[in-house]
Amino acid sequence: MKRDLALDYLVPCMSRLPTTLPWHMAGGLDIRRKQGAHLVQWLADRFSQIFPKAGDGECNEWARAHFFMLAQEKLDAMAFDRLGRRGGPFINLHGIEHVQEFVRAGRGFILVLNHFDRLLTAPVALARQGIVTNVLTMPVLDNHELGYSQRSFLLRKIARYICQTGGKWHTTADGMRMVHESLRQGGGWVILADAWRPEFGRLREHQFLGGVLSLPTGIERLAQSTGAALLHAATYTQRPDRLQVVVESLPQDPQQAINAVIRQLDKDVQQRPWAWWHWGLWDQMWRPASQEERHV
Repeated sequence: MKRDLALDYLVPCMSRLPTTLPWHMAGGLDIRRKQGAHLVQWLADRFSQIFPKAGDGECNEWARAHFFMLAQEKLDAMAFDRLGRRGGPFINLHGIEHVQEFVRAGRGFILVLNHFDRLLTAPVALARQGIVTNVLTMPVLDNHELGYSQRSFLLRKIARYICQTGGKWHTTADGMRMVHESLRQGGGWVILADAWRPEFGRLREHQFLGGVLSLPTGIERLAQSTGAALLHAATYTQRPDRLQVVVESLPQDPQQAINAVIRQLDKDVQQRPWAWWHWGLWDQMWRPASQEERHV
């Protein structure tokens, strides 16, 4: 069984080094490997197709920045206990009052994230302020596309994450009854709007980067059936060891709320193309807009 030495040993070891130096060192973990140059070139070519006004040099910078960001996120995963604390990356949190409003009212809420930048920083930042959140993910143990090292790393990541956020980890394979009950009783849940699998059946289309992005409707259906409020959070890396988290309120109507989330993602990806995770799924999630759709 082929092992990933970086995931198994290097990243966990780096996460224990003092100061914020590991986050600066982690930047080149992925692209220094043998296949790294090929991945950077592949992504730079994809950027040049999607953003034709960008030059080759800029596309190459974005591609390198993308793999730097993913490497730093892997380090975050092994060091959630250091985020927002002395000796770890600083978190500048904006908009916590939107969450506190629902917590005080005892109303369940869904914190909507996307696969953008160092995405789990937001719920960790809320936990530092005493706000507990649970997390709903796709299955890990039953995902046969994951290798041994990837599965092991994700399980360690989840264990460290829920230790810091104080909530529970639940997967879609475990059924949704507990999630429904928790939201009705005032619980908070973290769910990703742009989670995507080819077998997903209930999808809705959104205008995105000049075309159409198909995304699941699970969050809006869950909010509709439970009466849960929806909030959006995004993380913006300012430096490897300095992160900004912005929490925003959303419209009460769940469909309008998710529309607003994807509009913000569209804006964020245009400004920071390297920060979105899903370029490898682009051909499956996105299609060009028809002439009629472009006109609309």
